[in-house]
Amino acid sequence: MVLNKNLSPFFFLILLFVISACKSSGGSSSTPAPAPIPTITSGGTIQISGTLTYDFVSAATGKLDYSGIIQKPIRNVYVELLNAANDAVVSSTNTNDSGFYSFNIVSSASVKLRVYAEMKSPAVIIQDNTNGNAEYAIVTSAFSASGLTTKDIRAVSGWTGTNSSGSYSSTRMAAPFAILDSIYTITKKIYIARPAISFPLLKVNWSINNIAVAGDITIGQITTTHYKPSVNQLYILGKADIDTDEYDNHVIVHEWGHFLETNISRSDSRGGNHSAGDEKDISLAFGEGWGNALSGMAFDPDYLYSDTGGTRQQSGFQINLETSTNDTHKGWYSETSIQEILYDLYDSTNEAGDNLTLGIGPILDVLTNYQKTTTAATSLFSFIYGLETANPSYTANINTLLATKLIAPISDPYGSSETNNGGWSFNLPIYNSLILGSGNVAISLYGKSGANNYYGLLNTLFNNKYIKFTATSATTSLLVTTNDSFYLDVLKKGNSVGLYSQGRSSAAAFGPFTMNIPTTPGQEYIIQVFTDQSLVYNSSIVNLTISGSAL
Repeated sequence: MVLNKNLSPFFFLILLFVISACKSSGGSSSTPAPAPIPTITSGGTIQISGTLTYDFVSAATGKLDYSGIIQKPIRNVYVELLNAANDAVVSSTNTNDSGFYSFNIVSSASVKLRVYAEMKSPAVIIQDNTNGNAEYAIVTSAFSASGLTTKDIRAVSGWTGTNSSGSYSSTRMAAPFAILDSIYTITKKIYIARPAISFPLLKVNWSINNIAVAGDITIGQITTTHYKPSVNQLYILGKADIDTDEYDNHVIVHEWGHFLETNISRSDSRGGNHSAGDEKDISLAFGEGWGNALSGMAFDPDYLYSDTGGTRQQSGFQINLETSTNDTHKGWYSETSIQEILYDLYDSTNEAGDNLTLGIGPILDVLTNYQKTTTAATSLFSFIYGLETANPSYTANINTLLATKLIAPISDPYGSSETNNGGWSFNLPIYNSLILGSGNVAISLYGKSGANNYYGLLNTLFNNKYIKFTATSATTSLLVTTNDSFYLDVLKKGNSVGLYSQGRSSAAAFGPFTMNIPTTPGQEYIIQVFTDQSLVYNSSIVNLTISGSAL
């Protein structure tokens, strides 16, 4: 059975009290001393060993196939040998890539095994957010160890029946280990390519109660499978017959890719809803395209991204990371375009326009160096510029690849040479330049004008604009004239030094607004201006004029 490390009455707690009384010759009663607990010493010649496996359910067809369950090794997990008399830890180890473990003790004894859904390197723990964040583990019943003792363990899926009429009828022991194994697959690939990279502890929250409803995460209302940067943790869906993601290995690695960006690189994405075919803000488009592409790199040559759900997990969708048919708006704002560019840079299958096979190493080099420190917002432009700067010989082939997605050659991290406006002239230039004390910059956001309200969402290309300036004093004053609601965030290498918002709620005079920002002379700053249709007072396009001066 699956247990939790932080034991509770809900999972596993057995207390057995045996009280024995006898009469002494003096008429008083006494309780005899308990039998001594046997001591078990490690390091001897009696070997306890075995192989740990978990049931893997394939999502290769875009739905879970319970008819083809296979056993995969439980790799690189933490295992403890326990004294069965008192559950004291005798010894500990980690399984190898075959799921094999081994212990040696001095003399025959009654023991147990406790197998945690945990890796020590890299440090990853799978826990239950609906049970006090208790860690998942399997604990065996007591068994006798003498001579050469083999103890294999299989974490079962809990599924009984067929794809068309089955159900989860017992504990889903395999699920936490399936999630852990997907993460191990990508981290192992990264460590082979770049051994110096290290990651902090990651906690992954999975529960059979986790459902795609916003609310209280302690009862499973996690909105969706996602990475939450504020706590540096993953949350994974697990509600059967609605949406389970433990076997959707591409989904797991996609979300882990956001963890990677935050901890060894940088992401300036503000998040939000997104889908194939969308035209999104440059940072969000890159981050989501990166997550999808990384999943293909992890499970190469499996480049079909599957996300399953529905009754008996027999619904879902797939994305072909090589040649998606969903890239209906090709360009620098499309996560689909970006995922295919990044995967083509990596992979060894070269189709028309793809003449590069870089592997994951050079991609990681950009993420951990230029992308992490760029003064521009993180985007395809900053990534490609960093890649070409470090590897000039790739430039011609990269330009050929970009052209397949209607993206112009990239000559700087700001996309200054871009000519594809995504269908709205105000989307270009991607960055405007502001000279402090000299003139101003006029920009337009879509707001909620016209029939296409999608353009008015907070994270779309059409409602986000960028302005760059170089500070000349310790304080920079910005003057904003506008006709409607807006946000303004001043960023220095992705870090906010001043976030402001102004909302219009009536036809009364609105602005102008003055904002004073702490700055460092000689340093470059990015102003991101954005809005959302839910905040805009009237139906017109939001027009803004921004000027700046040194104080």
